[in-house]
Amino acid sequence: MNKIQKKPIYSKLAEIYDHIMSDVDYAYWAEYIDDLLHQHHPEPTAITELSCGTASLTLELAKLGDYDLQACDASRDMVRVGSKKLDALAQPIPCFEASFDDLLSIREQDALISVFDSVNYLLQPEEIEHFFYEAAKCLTVNGLLIFDFSTPKNSIEAVQHLNEIEGDYNNIRYYRTSSFDPKHNIHTNSFEIIDRSRTANQVWIEEHQQRAYELVQIKKLLDNSPLKALAFYDAFSFDEAMSTSTRITVVARCQKP
Repeated sequence: MNKIQKKPIYSKLAEIYDHIMSDVDYAYWAEYIDDLLHQHHPEPTAITELSCGTASLTLELAKLGDYDLQACDASRDMVRVGSKKLDALAQPIPCFEASFDDLLSIREQDALISVFDSVNYLLQPEEIEHFFYEAAKCLTVNGLLIFDFSTPKNSIEAVQHLNEIEGDYNNIRYYRTSSFDPKHNIHTNSFEIIDRSRTANQVWIEEHQQRAYELVQIKKLLDNSPLKALAFYDAFSFDEAMSTSTRITVVARCQKP
């Protein structure tokens, strides 16, 4: 009989995260972020990637410019995987634990970056509002916060493609189910992860919940924050985001006196 254990998000999943995300073009994403940085900041140097996962984007950013990079994530297991990758560089990049609601260890940054709708894990608007205040404390005068978020339209369009996915990697088998509650705009991804390298198969369950936000909601939260919204872009472009956009990239500037 398989023993089933519920785990915190991005714990057991960290072992197979890079495999699951192998179709993501992090190099392209890094080039887009690099363009945004230079479009809105004269000389960005000190940059932190928040909610970095296994630091794949930070790795690609390191190839693009003379940046002083660091990366952090709330998951100790993701940081462990990311640290191995960043420590292997000729010039290692720090990778450490820090969450959206507590960025005390980060200061004097020219830019903070958070991609792949990590902000959607903040399920209440008050949590996003608190994040904006935490981010402002980390930034230099005119420093940038660049983040993206997914909208309800994205969940509605993508949920069927994300549902009932299965695969194998390094003696680990996984099943993914996906659902969307349009009434509350909650997107749930559940992972069943089976480690077959053990004598008795161990089964882990991780349930990931994200709230899909509308453009107008994020605009309102930024208006009430110490950050000034500079741009809302549609996906990976410099086109202005609309209410029909599925993924929106936001650039905001710190307004310190």
